Amino acid sequence: MAYLTFSNLNSRTFSKATSLNESISSRTYLEKKVFLSYRRMDRDYIDGVVRFLKRMGVSVYIDYLDETLEEKTNDAVAQQLRDRIKECSKFITLATPNSTGSKWMPWELGLGDRIINYANVAILPLTNDPNIWADQEYGKIYGRIESLYSFSVADSNDWYIIYPNGTRIKFKDWLSK
Repeated sequence: MAYLTFSNLNSRTFSKATSLNESISSRTYLEKKVFLSYRRMDRDYIDGVVRFLKRMGVSVYIDYLDETLEEKTNDAVAQQLRDRIKECSKFITLATPNSTGSKWMPWELGLGDRIINYANVAILPLTNDPNIWADQEYGKIYGRIESLYSFSVADSNDWYIIYPNGTRIKFKDWLSK
């Protein structure tokens, strides 16, 4: 089994003007929308992660590209994030070595679990070594996205959700449910 690595991704930071976020109305009927939770200090990796997810046939919501979202943390921002999560059918937490220090990510993960449902929540580990992930506590609760046979991010059929009980489902199949 292999995890997605930093070296798999081409680093590029997006500005607010970049149209990475797709509106709900512009999606096709069959296309699923994923809420991506991440630590702000990992922004440089978001472009590569989004490209990885788009290869799987989904659109992705990234909060820092949302023009309607205020920069300051307040009740209105929290409500907007709840609303954005409700608009998505899947929730993915990007787990990096930086994630453990985030105050928002566990909150968003709990919302995703409650709003979208446990079965629609997954952890995407992003590591330095494809064979090692120093998982956070929540990594033992939710399914995690892993490659079974290769280290290629291009082979969408090689990625699975592996659950704590050992069961697995193809990542593409999980996204399409």
